Amino acid sequence: MINKAIIIPTGDEILNGTVVDTNSPAIMSIIIEKFPGCEVKREKPVIDAEEYIIKSVERALLEKPDLIILIGGTGGGHRYVSTLARDFTHSALMRTLPKVVYRELIGSNGHLWSKLVCGEKGGCIIANVPGPYEEAIETARALIECINDGVEDPEILVNEAARALKKIYLAGGGS
Repeated sequence: MINKAIIIPTGDEILNGTVVDTNSPAIMSIIIEKFPGCEVKREKPVIDAEEYIIKSVERALLEKPDLIILIGGTGGGHRYVSTLARDFTHSALMRTLPKVVYRELIGSNGHLWSKLVCGEKGGCIIANVPGPYEEAIETARALIECINDGVEDPEILVNEAARALKKIYLAGGGS
């Protein structure tokens, strides 16, 4: 049961208003649909920097949520092509969570397309979802449906999220 959830959008483009955050309201809606009594909060967007993402997660944990979802920053293209946006959500979570599981999805170009991370800290499930709208919504929906079914094992959660994301990619909807 999720009584309190926190959504943390990431990305310089979200923070400075270049891109409108449509993901947070949609994910909030999915959470409330499955857990009608849940308190859902959206944090201020965080820039694409590991230290800022880690501090945002640590601040959110002080509120004792059951679920934290970070949006964006799951790719890794900048490690291969310097002009691509920097993505650090996955690496920040891997640094801050005591135990994490992850799934890497590799794009048709052979580069990291998305790295989904899920873990637990202080009784809170913490996971990331990609930034592109369709990918974010379907990945979050898979996570939330699993939690609604009573699944709390990060291994199962990340596998189901990756399965949902891969389905979008194979259908040609992935970025």
